[in-house]
Amino acid sequence: MSSTTAPKLHKFILFVPYAKDSPRSSVLPRHRAEIAPLVESGVVKIAGPFLTPESRVESEDAPQTPFGSCIIYEAENIDVVRKIVESDVYYTSGVWDRERLMLVPFLPVTPFP
Repeated sequence: MSSTTAPKLHKFILFVPYAKDSPRSSVLPRHRAEIAPLVESGVVKIAGPFLTPESRVESEDAPQTPFGSCIIYEAENIDVVRKIVESDVYYTSGVWDRERLMLVPFLPVTPFP
């Protein structure tokens, strides 16, 4: 009887600023819809926008100015994540500044949610 073991999963963090004059608001609903299955399956652990230091998070009504995305993925290797990133509507439509995109391995040393 053969048994298969699940592949070891690693974490990767994406930091990418938004491109100047990006079409973010027009593709945000599609981005959220496409990332939802990745969240449900556990591939995306955490995702959200970075806000400028002047932004206020104390209230939903307070001014908030997003300037980029942060996503933590869990996958077998960085190539798997790179394919996911490059198929994201934020990537294909020019929301993300591809020249400044950083996708790197992430090794948490504290418990991970």
